Amino acid sequence: MHCPSCSKEVVADKLFCNWCDAFMPNKTVGKKADLFRRGLASAIDPFIVMILYLILGSILGAIFGRGIKGFAFVIVTTGYVYFLSQLLSKGMTLGKWLLGVKVVEKLTGNSPGFWRMILRETIGKFVSGLVFSLGYFWAIWDKDGQAWHDKIAGTVVVKEQKQ
Repeated sequence: MHCPSCSKEVVADKLFCNWCDAFMPNKTVGKKADLFRRGLASAIDPFIVMILYLILGSILGAIFGRGIKGFAFVIVTTGYVYFLSQLLSKGMTLGKWLLGVKVVEKLTGNSPGFWRMILRETIGKFVSGLVFSLGYFWAIWDKDGQAWHDKIAGTVVVKEQKQ
């Protein structure tokens, strides 16, 4: 079997080319996302929510008094959940969007859709973190860079192609 991107010989059962990291089922989707970028994207998500809460809580607290911070938490949470639901349907979280990576179905390269992303981000990540976070580290040894939550949802993470 030959890579559709670089035309070099590759192992038939891999999703990414050994030589150029192209996504084999659909080379236009992108290349395999590196683990550093994936980890940083996961760390960015709660950091952004915390920053938004602190900023909005401080502004509303200065205007209306200290008792309003609970209301700021509700506003930030509601806004983030809405924005996240829009991104999840495209295979992204806010951190992934900022770093140019996305989650795709492993066999087609299509967007996994909202419910598959919910499965991946909730149950899948819970299982990945269950035993000393071994499920997250699994991506280091996996031939296709899949962590347990990717395996559960049938997804892979790719770095988006520049348009």
